Amino acid sequence: MNNKDILILSTADWDCPIQTNKQYIAKELSALGYRVLYVESLGIRKVKINKSDLFRIIKRSLKMLLPFLKAQKNIYILSPIMIPGATNKITFYLNKIVLNLKLNLAFIFLNFKRDLLWTFNPLTTFYLKLNKFKSTIYHAVDSIEHQPDMPKDIIIRNEKYLASKVNNIFVTSPNLFKKLSTYNKAISYFGNVCDYNHFSKSILMTSELIPKDIINIKKPIVGFIGSISEYKLDFDLINKVAKENKNISFVFIGPTEDTKDQSKIKELRKRDNIYLLGYKKYESLPNYCAHIDVGWLPLLMNEYTKSMFPMKFFEYLAAGLPVVSTEIDSLKKYKKVAFLSKNKSSLFTQNIKFAIDQLGADLNIRQKIAKDNTYKIRTIKMIKKIEFLN
Repeated sequence: MNNKDILILSTADWDCPIQTNKQYIAKELSALGYRVLYVESLGIRKVKINKSDLFRIIKRSLKMLLPFLKAQKNIYILSPIMIPGATNKITFYLNKIVLNLKLNLAFIFLNFKRDLLWTFNPLTTFYLKLNKFKSTIYHAVDSIEHQPDMPKDIIIRNEKYLASKVNNIFVTSPNLFKKLSTYNKAISYFGNVCDYNHFSKSILMTSELIPKDIINIKKPIVGFIGSISEYKLDFDLINKVAKENKNISFVFIGPTEDTKDQSKIKELRKRDNIYLLGYKKYESLPNYCAHIDVGWLPLLMNEYTKSMFPMKFFEYLAAGLPVVSTEIDSLKKYKKVAFLSKNKSSLFTQNIKFAIDQLGADLNIRQKIAKDNTYKIRTIKMIKKIEFLN
């Protein structure tokens, strides 16, 4: 058991449908013996009045009744009720009072020390005083200012300030490194990784374990797993490629609620060879991968994807799948194991056919690269960069 306590300031709720870097980092730190207090999303973006947001508000309200919840060994969850989409001093101040009140109560109950602050939130300095912690990390996993409904100018301005004040910065893409290295030289690049042990199960999956909603879909199958969001995915490209390849089935596994223009989802549903299977529990994803022939990432080319490293990339490789993707900066170094191209439907069609015919790197090479890029390996490398923990 390590005797260090780590406060994680997240931008995602602990039990959100799609797990992210934040939850995985907490779990790996816990496995290494650190105690973790995980603070759920502080509501940076403006709230949307829809079912998913209302459900989150209700759940958060119930959690608010307790100073904290124990998620698993060494991990505690703190859920403050915040005014979402704060953009002025008054709302930030009120949110700061609420957060610090809950934090102080949790610190007292848990005898939790202010050893290390590991924050994913670019607005951290609005809420916490960095000098109260023995060491601080800003972990930038994407350019959230380019997500819908975000206070872009506020995020950009305050991220610069935060970056200049923390002891260490970790980033997940070359573009983020370039952007933030201007403000702090103690910066390290660690790309996104995967849960290899989980996704590699698909290689040994028997037909009896393949879910009914995919096993009857005609092969070959090109599959996407993740949030089906219009600020990430190129819907025009998807439609064109599906139209050009009517003999191929295109399966999407993930929630569609993040797409503001639902007419785009309706267009996909009109195509006979596109299947939207909806959200599936994390535990079942290897079962779906076992029936997929190609994993693909039909990403938009925009300011958000320019700074992203798709979490699904190594997950596809771990599942043994050849990968076809938009050629974004973070994936260029993996051309030997993935088919990358600009967003022209003809190029995607060509690459999908290459992948189906297994013309790229073989299964062992794909899985070897995934096995070398796991959360455990990356977290240990990160810890070695933090002088305070060594």
